[in-house]
Amino acid sequence: MARYNPEADLSPLYETMDRLRTDCLIGNGSLLSPGRSLWTAENFAELRRTYVQNLDEGEGKFFEKLKVQLLDATADGHCLMAELIWLLYAFQRRDVSPATKNLKVRDVWSWSGEELPQDVPALTIPVLYGVGRGGQGYSNNKWRELVLLITALQDLKAKPQEERRELLADSAAFAQWFQVQANGGNRQLLHILPFLLFPDSFERISAAQHKREILAGFKVASASDVAAMSIADLDAALLNLRKGLEAKHGSRVDFYEGDLRSVWQKSKEKKPQLTAEPDEDAPAPTSSAYELNTIFYGPPGTGKTFSTAKRAVEICLGRAPDEPIAVRKSYEQLVRDERVGFVTFHQSYTYEDFVEGLRPKPMASGAGFTLEPEAGILKVMAERASKRPENHVLIIDEINRANISKVLGELITLLEADKRRGAPAAVPVTLPYSKSAFCLPANLYIVGTMNTADRSISLLDTALRRRFFFEELPPDTSKLEDIKLDDSALDLATILESINQRLIYFLGEDAQIGHAWFMGATTKASLDRIMAFKVIPLLREYFHDDLERVRIVLGGGDGFLSRSTLPVPKGAEGRAEDRYRYTDVYRDEGAYPEEAYMTLLAKA
Repeated sequence: MARYNPEADLSPLYETMDRLRTDCLIGNGSLLSPGRSLWTAENFAELRRTYVQNLDEGEGKFFEKLKVQLLDATADGHCLMAELIWLLYAFQRRDVSPATKNLKVRDVWSWSGEELPQDVPALTIPVLYGVGRGGQGYSNNKWRELVLLITALQDLKAKPQEERRELLADSAAFAQWFQVQANGGNRQLLHILPFLLFPDSFERISAAQHKREILAGFKVASASDVAAMSIADLDAALLNLRKGLEAKHGSRVDFYEGDLRSVWQKSKEKKPQLTAEPDEDAPAPTSSAYELNTIFYGPPGTGKTFSTAKRAVEICLGRAPDEPIAVRKSYEQLVRDERVGFVTFHQSYTYEDFVEGLRPKPMASGAGFTLEPEAGILKVMAERASKRPENHVLIIDEINRANISKVLGELITLLEADKRRGAPAAVPVTLPYSKSAFCLPANLYIVGTMNTADRSISLLDTALRRRFFFEELPPDTSKLEDIKLDDSALDLATILESINQRLIYFLGEDAQIGHAWFMGATTKASLDRIMAFKVIPLLREYFHDDLERVRIVLGGGDGFLSRSTLPVPKGAEGRAEDRYRYTDVYRDEGAYPEEAYMTLLAKA
């Protein structure tokens, strides 16, 4: 059955979706507040007016803009929106943690002036665990998916209840109806919602491209025939393929698991590329399933630097070793072989540093100097890749710290795959200093990192965002679950989750702390050092040295930062407000009491 998932038991989610079908889609009830009437035609008409017809496509964070858009909504309108946000999040796993889903749904519900009780079945971790990756496109385009959801459900609610019941009992009819609601739009909910409601009939796949690659990989149809299939045809072919594989193997199968995944991924690597007249001077790059331009983004301590090293190894060698030490050795060898370059951007980094600039060179006579063009790291790596057919990688650390428009200049156009040498729309440019023609080779990959604590992804130059594939690296507490301290029962995963929940509340998801900082902890003493020299300094930076707020994030007690009242200066009695001195307990005592962590956890 398609509802099979090798990574988790998703029956709590499926049971919740069955309840949503009965109580909310067929009926007019509520998922989060049983007995209440929320999913009504009137409430959907209200959301169409306050949200769909009141879109804000400008810069800014989704939830901040959503709150403003719903200012005129009723309490029921806010509560219904919270349940639609739950539905948007239901499929996502790893992209958004259960804690974040819970927090965001509760936050939107609270805009109604009410608070949800703590024991809401649909907000438990087993239900919120999620199914699969929605991907960056789904996360960045939540507003578009939400428009489709509201528009479609308004149409559904206009139908008589018995007609709704019949539609929601027929998987093919529902999918066809939902496709019509999208009006030709390429929305991922077209794949996600049918699966959530009919997991026996549809795959846990959120993108049409993966469906096509699977069918082509298993030779169900040719690549050209698969490309011409509608979503309904893709789903029908996948269901038949699944039934055949399950009959052959005698067990349930998942297309993202083990040997099955390798079948269609191989197809992806070998698919033919349409190109213009071949450029005889261009090297033939080795095959790679990765994007030419990628940015890993996330809060501090989520493993972005290691991820770039591992990705560079995968691009250059085809695969990376399983052990981190072996990955590092392979990476260092590639650097020595001049196939991988590394640069860190900063505020004063320029086009002349990155691409090409004029540098003073002593004259032969020894008297004076001349200014001559000197290649920057991008030009150096491009020349290396042009001379050798293997894949090359340029890693740009902290890519968002520089002024990207000034650093790249006219070369931002050359980043696109179809503008690279040998591509159909290859575009050479003349460099301003050397006056030489320059074009990026197709075997030079750009991999960047971006710390979201410094700058949100939404603030990046639009032209840059269009040309890069963004891969999120959020904090992953699961990587801490198996780490046990030698001398304490403290749970590292729970500690990090507690801190991040508070940071999300105060500052948003961009300002969290990554799991990587805690992975080296083996004793309580080493945990204390991480808190004292990494976590607390970062919190002080986040809150601009507002130590009272830092203290709140750490649980509010005196275990980490002790607070004492300052004496009122003579002459200011009765006029001055209370002021405090804050002292880092570690600086005085060389350790934090275990009670400090227990306070943090008790108030999470």
